[in-house]
Amino acid sequence: MTRTRRSTAVIGQSIQKWDALDKASGTFRYPSDLYRDQMVHLAVLRAGRAHARILAINTLTARQAPGVLRVLTHADVPGLNSFGLIAPDQPVLCHDRVRFCGDAVALVIAESEREAQAACQLIRVEYEDLPAIMDARLALEPDAPRIGPDGNLCHEVDLGFGDVEAVMAASDHVVRLTYSTGRQEHAFLEPEAGIAYRDDRQRIAIICGGQNPFADQKQIAAILGVPLEEIHVSHPPMGGAFGGKEDLNVQAHLALAVQATGRPARYVYGREESIAYSVKRHRFEVDVEVGCDTQGRLTGFRANLLADTGAYMTLGPPVLVLAAEHASGPYRFQASRIRGRVVHTNTGNASAFRGFGNPQVILGIEQAMDELAAKCGIDPIDFRVRNLLSGGDRAGAGHIVRNDVTLSRLVAAARKGPLLSSPDRTLPQIAADGKCRATGFAFVWQGFGLGAGAEPGSSATLRRDENGQFWLDCSSADLGEGNLSAFQQIAASRLGCTAQDIHLDIGTTDNTNSWSTNASRSVVVTGNAVARAAEQLAIRIAAGENGALQETAHFAPAFPEKLVLGAPHVGYSYGIQVVRLALDTVTANVTVEQVETWLDAGTVINPDGVTGQIEGGLAQGLGFALSEDLVQRDGHVLNNRFSSYILPTIRDVPTDVRVHLLNHPDASNPLGARGIAEVGLTPAAAAVANALARLLGHRFTQFPIRPEAILPVMEEALS
Repeated sequence: MTRTRRSTAVIGQSIQKWDALDKASGTFRYPSDLYRDQMVHLAVLRAGRAHARILAINTLTARQAPGVLRVLTHADVPGLNSFGLIAPDQPVLCHDRVRFCGDAVALVIAESEREAQAACQLIRVEYEDLPAIMDARLALEPDAPRIGPDGNLCHEVDLGFGDVEAVMAASDHVVRLTYSTGRQEHAFLEPEAGIAYRDDRQRIAIICGGQNPFADQKQIAAILGVPLEEIHVSHPPMGGAFGGKEDLNVQAHLALAVQATGRPARYVYGREESIAYSVKRHRFEVDVEVGCDTQGRLTGFRANLLADTGAYMTLGPPVLVLAAEHASGPYRFQASRIRGRVVHTNTGNASAFRGFGNPQVILGIEQAMDELAAKCGIDPIDFRVRNLLSGGDRAGAGHIVRNDVTLSRLVAAARKGPLLSSPDRTLPQIAADGKCRATGFAFVWQGFGLGAGAEPGSSATLRRDENGQFWLDCSSADLGEGNLSAFQQIAASRLGCTAQDIHLDIGTTDNTNSWSTNASRSVVVTGNAVARAAEQLAIRIAAGENGALQETAHFAPAFPEKLVLGAPHVGYSYGIQVVRLALDTVTANVTVEQVETWLDAGTVINPDGVTGQIEGGLAQGLGFALSEDLVQRDGHVLNNRFSSYILPTIRDVPTDVRVHLLNHPDASNPLGARGIAEVGLTPAAAAVANALARLLGHRFTQFPIRPEAILPVMEEALS
């Protein structure tokens, strides 16, 4: 047997991303930069009310406005007038009822964006307002207005094991925490954007920001009432997504415009439109109880989760499932019960967002661990280590953790770091600069991939052309995280070349289907498919085959059990995040001054890429913890600009951020990789909450924790 020449030199090395120079120089063309001759421009008339019945739509004046080519309503949708990743329950253009202010009612197609927007104002819609629900806690009341087609309960889960009632009753210490989290905006630099046109095969081609071209293709073909092969979707590298571009945004309206006019079309959300009407992080109401004995051994865990998915289903069910799976943390219990519900309201859609439900629930378990440790008089790190899961243990959701839980190894390293080696042990003291300081930390586990029953796996193709050049063919979109550069490194390690020798043919429905770029799955799932295809190609090259060659491979992780659709995950990433914050005793403003993250990323392909993901996630986590939340009145978003929606800026993210990688290959996949895109964000709010509790002796019930909530607590604590 001829053995292939293999070099792993490019695995574990930091390389420059394939698109770095073009992006740094400003020459890179994003979806919002794309133009074609004779393009038409779009504007969507939004409902502007939370819940109402449509009685009449009058478009006559708008159709006669300058520059207007067509005004489309529900009657002009030739196929299925609805879409959705799980269930097609959201109208493309509403016909009988609107369920949130952002619902699309009419589509104006004009020669210019200005003319399209002006014509929108001329459309007259007669509504009958209906009672609206703005609070998830009211959605399941017997007399609540009905929002969804099957009522207001979108999905529910009930996980756990053992007799939790008896175990909790016998516990020596019990901590209960009740809190709610905010509705966070993705805030990608590039808003939803794209163009569409008839290509040289007379297909409708949609070029836009998205995360799964095949999922988009299926929905668009149904909307237009045409076969799949008449739709081509391309997701070129875009200016960020973070889960917010999994659902359709501009795609359907662009396709309708091309079909209606025969001309290329362009649609780019304005920032106010994006913030007010696009999908957001789910708002959660959480109630948790955690018990232990006098020796600091955890006994029982109980959680009730209520998530607000908004008017339509989007990805509400899988977000709830992942939250329930992770709610008990990486800890061992005698019994547990985790119940969750996701409901419809008229507040606007929520869907995927980096962390996918885990940031909302880690707040409960990680704060409770600090509280229980204090009741037992045990160091909070020792308390956690005493209760960590090991391979073969049953997790709180009820499944067996198959592979090693590596947090204990991270602890040994983290304790040597400057923040955990000298933690604060005294009551807060006001420093000369008028600030009090404290350290807080949180452990994190985050499943990667789509979970049991939901993960289809990925396929990828490696080919050598007639000129001897290598090409990677897969449909994975690059959202800015660097997954394509990692694929180049993986392929090069098997083919014995450099990463730059691997050319890219990616991101479209003409490529090999590698499914979605989401759920921290790309490097693990698609990366293993790339490795297999490259290995197969390398064998043929080593055997002396000449000319053009091609190999396609598929990888799908094996799940030994299934709790519900999407749970459990086959593998987890583990981390410890430590923050040092300062509380201004005059303004009650919190500044995070130092952060250390200790991460087991498995086999690391590109260390700089991993570090960048953790640093970027941290910034979003600090926003989730301290400032970011959409404010609504009667369903209208009041802070739909970056001047009023408060994002962390360069002044809010500490310059002293240290990421430490301790890498233990994961047993769930041949590469030994772990998904890491979410673990920088997920624990940040819990670490901040624990630091503030150390300073103030108080647990906050609303996140983000703003200065106006801190001020009265601070004045009492420091008086």
